[in-house]
Amino acid sequence: MKEYKKRSVNGNAGEYLAAHRFTKVLQWPYRMLDVDLGVDGEIEILDANGASTSDIIKVQVKSFNSISKTTSKKIYVKGNHIQYWKKFCLPIIVVCVDLSKDKVYWTPVTATECYQSGGVSQIITIDLLSDELTLACKAKLQALVSPAASKDIGQILTSMRDLYNIIKDQNDFAVDAQQLLTVETLVQNFEDQIRLFDELVLHFPWRCGILTLREVAIMRKNVRRVGNNVSVSYNRGINGM
Repeated sequence: MKEYKKRSVNGNAGEYLAAHRFTKVLQWPYRMLDVDLGVDGEIEILDANGASTSDIIKVQVKSFNSISKTTSKKIYVKGNHIQYWKKFCLPIIVVCVDLSKDKVYWTPVTATECYQSGGVSQIITIDLLSDELTLACKAKLQALVSPAASKDIGQILTSMRDLYNIIKDQNDFAVDAQQLLTVETLVQNFEDQIRLFDELVLHFPWRCGILTLREVAIMRKNVRRVGNNVSVSYNRGINGM
């Protein structure tokens, strides 16, 4: 006969309690995952109207029968688990459950934190005074997800296309000072938008397809060509060439 060992009891109880508390306190969907490769569940972020924002936070639960400390709790984790979490493209939080008090605490895993300890394992520290799960945690959790600008990549692309359609038709013959200023302003606006676009693609590559990247490369090349041609034409004009 197989035994239901205390470690499994506590682990399962902690996962169920975490799911219950996150759902009840935040009123956000919490999904327990069947396949555990170092992540036990996930939270889907909702807006003030209860609609999904399409943002997900991954959750790893650590359960304790009782926490005797009153200010902080150190959780010892294998180094390879920390590295696994750091590589996620979604935010990860470690959830600490005190089964004796039915309390849930959480803290994010950040890519830059070293989490070093004196031994083989690494340490994640939970602040028992400030890290308890409460309704006020909504704003903190929302701040962990991808910046809102990452969802605006379509709008940024539309702005780039609008600017490009104006820039590509600019006359580059007999350019006067007013036209030079106009083109320089348009080109600068385009460059500002493309910097935003490049930054988003760097961190959120799945939001942009290969055909769009090719389109952007063509626009970038042509805008710089027009800007250069207009500048050269103006300089030739004032130098009487």
